[in-house]
Amino acid sequence: MYDLTIYTDEELKKIQNLELECLKAIINVCNEINVEYFLIGGTALGAIRHNGFIPWDDDIDIGMTRENYTKFLNEAQQLFPKGYYLQSPYNDKKNPYYYSKVRIDGTEFVEYCNHRINMHHGVYIDIFPFDEVPDDEEKNIIQFNKVQKLIRKFSLRQSPDVAQEPHSITERIKAIIRIFIHKIYKLSSYKKITDNLEKTITQYNGTGQKAIASLNFPKRKKLYILKEDLYPLIDYQFEDIKAKIPNNYDRYLKTHYGNYMELPPQNERFGHKPYKVNLG
Repeated sequence: MYDLTIYTDEELKKIQNLELECLKAIINVCNEINVEYFLIGGTALGAIRHNGFIPWDDDIDIGMTRENYTKFLNEAQQLFPKGYYLQSPYNDKKNPYYYSKVRIDGTEFVEYCNHRINMHHGVYIDIFPFDEVPDDEEKNIIQFNKVQKLIRKFSLRQSPDVAQEPHSITERIKAIIRIFIHKIYKLSSYKKITDNLEKTITQYNGTGQKAIASLNFPKRKKLYILKEDLYPLIDYQFEDIKAKIPNNYDRYLKTHYGNYMELPPQNERFGHKPYKVNLG
């Protein structure tokens, strides 16, 4: 678990402000190239419950259907104002994530597991591709498990470090083992892994399934939504702007959070405090 207590109020607010400006830039670009996006997860929850960030949250998550995601990756970078970098598995082969991020130049938000990777580590907004997933439960499970194995292999290939800085002897041993596994997987082809991932993730696109999902998340049906709940997208207040969210946000949020208007206990209010933060 990340420890939010070492954030100062000023740090957290600055992170949120940086991300909000980044969100505005993303929305402007999406409007310019006619790409649909929608807030997901805790960001959508924040819009409904707080009209903006969940007060202790420090990230923004966006979803796009595969068609919109591909168009965004192909056309967006040249339209961003100076100071933003669109990082994806396609333009940065050091990137340890099989989804994309818009990062802010001149900042650092470095997770421990990536601190030895020579890449852009700026404060970011996550952008997840959403693809059709099978209505059939057995096929859904099979696809999800296969994708997760491939993502695990991709992660082991890309990053030599465990998620958190090791302190105990057991943790240090696990960290050493991780390094050895990383060296072995590093011998495998980046293109072969990513091609296999994309083929598996997108195999049900165009088959008329009822739901779409982002299979990057390690919990099945966490980043999942019925098409009838998603469309038509609606505008909703997020801080000082309007952003797109699922039409039936009530059912979407109840599915993922239960009674989503009830605040969690104080000890569950934490964000993603990274290994290193530099806000410029």
